[in-house]
Amino acid sequence: MRCSNVLGVKYACRLVLLAHVSILIPQATAAIPEDWKKTPYAHEATNRPLRDFMEDLVQTLGLRLQIDGQLQGMVHGKRRSDNLKAFVERLALEHRFQWFVYNNTLYISSLDQQTSERLEVADNTIADLKQALTQMGLFDDRFGWGELPDLGVVLVSGPKRYIEHIKQFSRTRTEPVDKQEVLAFALQFANAGDRQIDYRGEKLTVAGIASLLRGLLDAKSSTYSGLEPSALTHASLAGAAPQPGNPFSNSPPGSPQSTLAPTAGSRVRVEADVRNNSVLIYDSRKRQALYQTLINQLDTPRKLVEIDAVILDINRTQLKQLGMNWGFQNRRFQVNQNNLPGAGYSSFSAVRIDRFTADIKALEERGLATVVSNPSIMTLENQPAVIDFNRTQYIKAVGEGVANIMPVTAGTSFQVIPRVITANGMNQIHLIIDIEDGTFSDPPTDSSTPDVRKGKVSTQAVIAEKQSLVIGGFHVADEVDNLNKVPLLGNIPLLGKLLFSSSQITKSRRERLFILTPRLIGDQLNPARYLPQSDQALLESAAAPLARRYAQHLPVIKRTDVADTLANLVLGRVPKDFTAMPMPAVADAWCTTPDFLKVDPGKSQWYESLHYNVAVIVLHNQSDNRVRIDESECSNERTLAVSVWPNPWLPPGEKAEVLIATRHTAGDERMAVPRPSLLKPARGVTR
Repeated sequence: MRCSNVLGVKYACRLVLLAHVSILIPQATAAIPEDWKKTPYAHEATNRPLRDFMEDLVQTLGLRLQIDGQLQGMVHGKRRSDNLKAFVERLALEHRFQWFVYNNTLYISSLDQQTSERLEVADNTIADLKQALTQMGLFDDRFGWGELPDLGVVLVSGPKRYIEHIKQFSRTRTEPVDKQEVLAFALQFANAGDRQIDYRGEKLTVAGIASLLRGLLDAKSSTYSGLEPSALTHASLAGAAPQPGNPFSNSPPGSPQSTLAPTAGSRVRVEADVRNNSVLIYDSRKRQALYQTLINQLDTPRKLVEIDAVILDINRTQLKQLGMNWGFQNRRFQVNQNNLPGAGYSSFSAVRIDRFTADIKALEERGLATVVSNPSIMTLENQPAVIDFNRTQYIKAVGEGVANIMPVTAGTSFQVIPRVITANGMNQIHLIIDIEDGTFSDPPTDSSTPDVRKGKVSTQAVIAEKQSLVIGGFHVADEVDNLNKVPLLGNIPLLGKLLFSSSQITKSRRERLFILTPRLIGDQLNPARYLPQSDQALLESAAAPLARRYAQHLPVIKRTDVADTLANLVLGRVPKDFTAMPMPAVADAWCTTPDFLKVDPGKSQWYESLHYNVAVIVLHNQSDNRVRIDESECSNERTLAVSVWPNPWLPPGEKAEVLIATRHTAGDERMAVPRPSLLKPARGVTR
């Protein structure tokens, strides 16, 4: 810079930039423009005030100037710097001020404007806040910046104007983020954790509430299956028809997926507390009501279904005679034929099991039918029930220098998922069924591999509550070689086999039937429904003493307290715990006496306390004989004690007071007051 003197005042007349001035105009998004770090700069000034010099500088650069505090000093002499940033830094060091550039404005402040602030932000947004400040061109690494992520705190130091900008920006970023905490939701009916079922080397997983919520909150998961692995046949079947509260559904209908979605930067975590059967969610408390509403919809009581299965081998000829030839309909059986794709010759029918069972028993007695197994299992609706009878053989797989033992499993297994459908007051049961029946053809030797025959059926059916589902089409063929010979003679070589023995090959063809009978036995709310209806009364009578034992007990009233109360009333004193009140009932309602003992309706008293009360009435002997007042005639189930004063024996025409202590729960403490006698207008009382 070269300066001249005009009218005695020295001022800067020209700025000399060693590069193009146009490249010095900064962008609004840079704290320190990159061009300031690359452009050499020189100046020459003679006693130029620092404020005026900085105004000329920002005007040349196309910036605005904001000065906070006292900016004093003079600029004099020739100076040269490698870049504009170093030039301003040198001025700041000489004249003791701080500076930063933001939003096309050069902010300059004196050192007394230096300050530090503690900013509270969400612990998971600190990195985002720093990145946003950098992108906005506000963050400057020359000033202090410290992070305490565990506390959600940022420590910032620098000029006041710099910190004000950061506070304003961080406030708009952090106010919508709420502090997260652990929310616990106890479950009553549903399972918090997953349930795993081992099935022939595979894991069948039934998702719990925690897994459902975790999949719902996962933004990367578009669908969620309640059963894993998905290779199991009934997993896809169960997912085809989602139901409210069904853990096999992809997502519950009406679930607030968008509302429950985690906010940006939040770390929502869902875990299952198996010990307490609770779901733990780490999230903001403001979403607790939303979680609770969804969990209440999922945690509902489910019905209990008992599935009785009969595995039956029956002669095919006899089966046709029963009318179960999978295509024939007669009066005794209503058959609905269904061809199962991929299962070969397999069908299922819904029949009435009572008459069918009688016919099966008759065939079993004749040896034409055999009940292979009759298992029974109980499960909740929408939960899989698995029964597996298998046999495993091991084969040796030999390779080059390697020998592996591999298991081969065959047998009978079925998986059933029941669901109760209630319509028009009637219950129907929807069954998802997977059946596998297999056997080894021939016993394997050491050098052979086992030959396994398997048949599979996968289907769905809806039947009435009292009906059975019969699934058939599994053929069993037996071939038996029977050798008959004459004892001793049949063992003669050559002649015994030709003359004294005979062989017969018997072939039998049987069909294996699976008869499934579901029965609705109750729900999770009332375990007594496990019992038959005939045993319900017996159970209730046995539970009655327990109900009385745990019921709310009446207050314990000591016998001595009642005796002291009646004695004080006889002596004309009202105990301090009693209060005189109007008689709640007519006087003659307290005793059932003979006709010659009359209750005086005009004379009665009533005293109440916290736990019991006392009624005082008068009995008049209107007979010509001496009679005795029976205390039992003035007693009921609430009566604690009965006392007669002055004497239970009444001469003709005499009267007596009857004091009746009975249970009561009302009243309060009062001071003792005198009690006038009902027998005489005035009576001396011995105290």
